[in-house]
Amino acid sequence: MFSFLQRLLQRLFLRAEATFNAIFGDRANPLYHLGALSYWLFWVVLASGLYLYAFFDTSVTEAWRSVEQLTHGQRWVGGVMRSLHRYASDGMVLTMGLHLARHFAFDRHRGFRWFSWVSGVVLLWLVYASGINGYMLPWDRLAQFTVVATAEWFDALPVFNGLLMRNFLDAASVSDRFFSLLSFLHIGLPLGVLALLGIHTQRVPRAKTLPPREIMAGSLAASSSSRSRSPRCRRGPRISPPSLPRSASTGSTCPPTRSSTPYRPRPPGPSSSR
Repeated sequence: MFSFLQRLLQRLFLRAEATFNAIFGDRANPLYHLGALSYWLFWVVLASGLYLYAFFDTSVTEAWRSVEQLTHGQRWVGGVMRSLHRYASDGMVLTMGLHLARHFAFDRHRGFRWFSWVSGVVLLWLVYASGINGYMLPWDRLAQFTVVATAEWFDALPVFNGLLMRNFLDAASVSDRFFSLLSFLHIGLPLGVLALLGIHTQRVPRAKTLPPREIMAGSLAASSSSRSRSPRCRRGPRISPPSLPRSASTGSTCPPTRSSTPYRPRPPGPSSSR
């Protein structure tokens, strides 16, 4: 089964590489620099995130307003920085996933490479967790849906046994301390990613941490000007501070993804109870 999957992935990657070689040439083929491109996108996310954090108010009542002010008060710089942060994060998850799949396809996860393979899998999950955490910070309807859905997932574990959802039964339960925790996680998780990246590449001979300049410039242009459309959550909770749902179930199977350019927060909708 694994050998069949590897052969299939090899064919797909070889065809994609041949196509990209014809378009970009060998030097600027992004499939040959997936690891270095992931590194570069991490620095883009980090730099844009530091700028955004300087204007972000980590309080339950002002978080959404501070993002609104950043988006509309700084129409060019704020919008570009939010787009860079948003789309470079998506790109990093994509390139890391492709990097992992490519090494699996060409059987480069055994022998002396086993440590880099295992650390790479852990890195991908850390980046994914940091991305979900980032969705929570603007505290619009999407952020509130992400928080409630994540709490439900963790509550399915025996160790929590439904205790987490009790923190979202009324507005008084969500405090500035909760937002301080979210902000701490959004700083701590990327620091953990950075530390593990160093460990990940330490065992790789002649590891490259920056792609060619053509790829760097192209990724910056794509991250600052890209547009994407994704399905809207039709039945997601319409919550606004100061009123949160009294039900532990959101009743939605739509994934928490939505983006625009520049990325604008959706205003909180009217309160609803189920």
